[in-house]
Amino acid sequence: MRHLLYIPALLAATVIVTGCGGGSSATSTRAAEARTRAIEAAAKLIATSHTDTMAMQHAILDAKAVQSEYILAGDTAAVRAFDEAFREKIGNDDPDLASAVF
Repeated sequence: MRHLLYIPALLAATVIVTGCGGGSSATSTRAAEARTRAIEAAAKLIATSHTDTMAMQHAILDAKAVQSEYILAGDTAAVRAFDEAFREKIGNDDPDLASAVF
């Protein structure tokens, strides 16, 4: 479980970014897209062997790369939607992983 200590550090940036303001008329569309992409990224993390720390880190970095697209676009609603969907998917599908990560 020591390898899981890296995961909260990688996800901590999400909390900082989601506090920023912003928005547009396409926010709900991009937020829905972000949720879908977050669910896919979470599914990949869940499917990764939890003993393979490099694969887990890779899956997390892939998820953060997807989320960073919304960060760079300044779409905080999509960033928040991504984070919430990512956490929810992991929490529902792998509670042990969720408790170790979050």
